Amino acid sequence: MTTIGLIGLGNMGKPMAENLIDAGHEVLGFRRGDPSEFEALGGQFAASPRAVAEGSDIVLCCIPGDDALSEVISGPTGIAGGDCSGKVVVELSTLSGDVKQREADAVTARGGIMLDGAISGLPPMLAAKKAIFLLSGDHSAFEKAKPILEVVTDNLFFMGPFGAAMKAKLCANMLVAANLAATAEMLSFAAKMGLDQLTLIEALKASAGTSLQFQARAERMARGDWDRVLGSTAMLAKDVHLIEQMGAEIDCPMPVLSSAARLYDRAMETGYDKTDVASVYAAFAEAAGLPVPNKTQG
Repeated sequence: MTTIGLIGLGNMGKPMAENLIDAGHEVLGFRRGDPSEFEALGGQFAASPRAVAEGSDIVLCCIPGDDALSEVISGPTGIAGGDCSGKVVVELSTLSGDVKQREADAVTARGGIMLDGAISGLPPMLAAKKAIFLLSGDHSAFEKAKPILEVVTDNLFFMGPFGAAMKAKLCANMLVAANLAATAEMLSFAAKMGLDQLTLIEALKASAGTSLQFQARAERMARGDWDRVLGSTAMLAKDVHLIEQMGAEIDCPMPVLSSAARLYDRAMETGYDKTDVASVYAAFAEAAGLPVPNKTQG
């Protein structure tokens, strides 16, 4: 039995913890919020990120933002405050490449290695081990972590030098953002033409234009069902801005993404930042002069 560290026990971290525990591993975890669900699965809660690293040689990290990573690695109780010799930190969050590199350097300075990684998929896909895991960085460290990563996914890809995984995730989320925006726009178009949205969604689920995001969120858009958060508008909007930033840096035109970005911004500004990203439909509906389902949300 191997002890695996896991930092971040939310929508993405919890199913990973469950799969690791079910496979017979001890999981030493940390989160800033309530750990009771993690402990109910059989996980052992640690007092700090440093305590997680001290009790495990491989640490998976799945957190919400740049500041959180800085706290986890370089903060007062962070991993890099201790001896990291022989340890591999597998960072799986969609964050700024510069911040990831800075924190990776901090781990290296203490004798460890941090891999750049990202996950593409919804929480149910993680539970079923069907989410896409993208990894990059030191190949020997990847090989060390690979047996553990194969416990949590059947779709593991090594993308190359450090930073390549994040770039690949930006490509994935570029498709997600455009797909969701197209779905919301289509539903507004349908409503303006007088079509019943729910009947149309059922008809299109197996059409040439279907997609995972359409199947997961089209009906939720039409019903205003965005209290159940699989991924918040704020999380995707953050990624959209990272994509726009990268596009500007490499001088790559992206008119589709940039157009959609303004609607995500609008959804954020009107109170849908913490709801599921299906709530981006509200911005499209309002722009089209349509009623917004469940209007009390925003």
